Amino acid sequence: MTRWSHPVASFWAGGDLSFIEQMVLASYLEQDCDFTLYVAGEVGGIPAGVAVRDASEILPKPGFVSGPPTRHELAVWSDLFRVALLRRREVIWVDMDAYCLAPYATSTGYLFGLNDGTGVLSGVVALPVGSAPLRWLEAFLFQAELVPPWRGAKWIAPRREAGRLAPAALPWGDTGPRALTHALELTGTKHHAAAQEVFYPLFRDSLRRLWTPGMADSDIVRSPDTLSVHIFGYTKRFLTTHHGSLPPPGSWLARRARAHGIDPAAAPALAEPLG
Repeated sequence: MTRWSHPVASFWAGGDLSFIEQMVLASYLEQDCDFTLYVAGEVGGIPAGVAVRDASEILPKPGFVSGPPTRHELAVWSDLFRVALLRRREVIWVDMDAYCLAPYATSTGYLFGLNDGTGVLSGVVALPVGSAPLRWLEAFLFQAELVPPWRGAKWIAPRREAGRLAPAALPWGDTGPRALTHALELTGTKHHAAAQEVFYPLFRDSLRRLWTPGMADSDIVRSPDTLSVHIFGYTKRFLTTHHGSLPPPGSWLARRARAHGIDPAAAPALAEPLG
């Protein structure tokens, strides 16, 4: 019998999956997870066992995506899709770089984790359908002009004058983790947050452990409470810039890919190089 409290779902609007997304999906299937991937087009490399559905069932392509989407537009599109999905389906949302180590369960309907400070990240999220934070997020995000309450008037005024308050014009994270953190604080539900080590055991400076050859598994996961290792988009950009989009031999990434029978060379982690 599965130990998951909810089905799990994610969204993909890019091209074919790289070895990272493939091994992430494989990690959920290995834990007997009911996983649905909503896609915005033809996507190759999806492991057998993942249910695939058309993303337009939940949210049509946003108007700010008029051509091949930029990395920022994809992130905002994903943020909007996550809220639309959680408002309609009782699922646990996961990013496609949230590698699973053990099943996720919640008896309250709330599931999310802290970053390395006091904020909440949006890589693994469950919120009860109809809950106050979800209602706030939907009301805030689905507008032509967004005025983030955590930004001051001196920041807002010039951006409004320049017409730069549309969802895809806001700074990175404003439609995702910052909006989620504000919604939870505003509605008094942030206390449901799991400690950082549960979903984000690596962050910022420690992220390099993922691609460092010879780094032991115990250097990646140091707590028995850890359920997921978040790989973060920075990892793909680092691999593209310094390692030809492949995991260095002997690294945790290489070992995990091999454990799932995935050949990184057949699906390199192509990304925008670091500037």
